[in-house]
Amino acid sequence: MNKKNLFIASLTANVALIVIIFLVKKDATAQAQEFVKKTQETAKYQIGQVNDNVQNNNLLWTLIDSTWKSPDKSKAFVKKLADNQKVPRCNGKNCAGTEDESRLRTVISSNAQDRSIKVGWGSKGKDNIKYSFKVIYDQKDKFVTIDASDLLGKSTPEAEEAEEATE
Repeated sequence: MNKKNLFIASLTANVALIVIIFLVKKDATAQAQEFVKKTQETAKYQIGQVNDNVQNNNLLWTLIDSTWKSPDKSKAFVKKLADNQKVPRCNGKNCAGTEDESRLRTVISSNAQDRSIKVGWGSKGKDNIKYSFKVIYDQKDKFVTIDASDLLGKSTPEAEEAEEATE
């Protein structure tokens, strides 16, 4: 009789162990699927951001090339050139038509220290453009050069001072 009870207890323990294994496996599968889904969403967002940066910055490089090759490099010409363009990507997808965020931003500076027009996209705040290039002029509004250090990932002393001031 003792062997019979031992056999029944062993059989019950085995069935309980099998049930526990299936419950844990089901829960582990759900957790793994949830983790993978979150990771995929994050990766998809990051890929969209990289795609935005590449395509939109390609537009800025095209504008730099057009400005450089143009005989007219005035502020009015650069502003008109920028106003006629729209960035191809907005927030991880193609920009739709006349969205305000699809327009290139321009900031014209005419003070004594900085006579320039800044063209770019993406906003860091009022009159502060995230990705841009700058066409620099002398005191008589004659073209001097184009500064694309922002697009090259190099910070200028002005940008470093502005970042320190905002922190």
